Amino acid sequence: MNHKYKLSKYLLVLVLFSQSLFAFKKLPEDFYIDYELFQFIKLRNIEVEKTQISSGEIKLQYKQKNKRYDLNVLLKTKKFLTFFGDKDIQSKGFVGNKGLLFNSFLVNDLKKPKKNISETYDRKNDKLKVDYKKKLTEKKYVGNLLDIPTLLLQFHFEKTKPTYSFDFLEGKKVRNIEYKKIKDEAIRINGRNFQTELYEGEITSVKNSKHFIWLSKSAYRIPIKIRLKMKGGLMIDQNLKNTDLKIKEIDE
Repeated sequence: MNHKYKLSKYLLVLVLFSQSLFAFKKLPEDFYIDYELFQFIKLRNIEVEKTQISSGEIKLQYKQKNKRYDLNVLLKTKKFLTFFGDKDIQSKGFVGNKGLLFNSFLVNDLKKPKKNISETYDRKNDKLKVDYKKKLTEKKYVGNLLDIPTLLLQFHFEKTKPTYSFDFLEGKKVRNIEYKKIKDEAIRINGRNFQTELYEGEITSVKNSKHFIWLSKSAYRIPIKIRLKMKGGLMIDQNLKNTDLKIKEIDE
């Protein structure tokens, strides 16, 4: 599989906030976020948005009890994006002061179960265990490690800064991803207007991994939109469809 596309499928779910950490509300103990996936062509800096094609959906469900969380992300694709497959991604762990700290991370490939991957992180002993294709490997990792679902929500726990750097699990590998702020921007998604912060992201030392993320400036600093740049001018948008979080909208 082309390495760039392999990375991009995880960035999809990446599906990735004010002046102070304490300006934001605690995450509710039960909420959902639904995203729609679209594909279109951008040639010579001209976006052919009218030819956007619905290509799938991402459904995120979060539950928390006694500081323990259970986070599920369901990815279903169609059209060109069937290349990425359908995934049921599960993250479990506890809620810390600086983010969601996962203990177990599971990716179920709904069409190719042989590609399922299970990972556990023993934070006390800095041990990361990976079970893939019936082969168990173990490595040492010291630091704040995220998985794909917790990376999607990590910005909510961060102060607004010009740059961010996160370590996260991409398959069997630990990757670093960096973000830099481009600007504040009002955007319109599904007939709703939001004030956002636009960041450009890229996986360190990995070519063609650039993407953009628009973060809500409301009390819940979640991604309103994520855009991936693919080969041949193909663009993939992950747009907010619905959520029961109270995300502040602005007048047109």
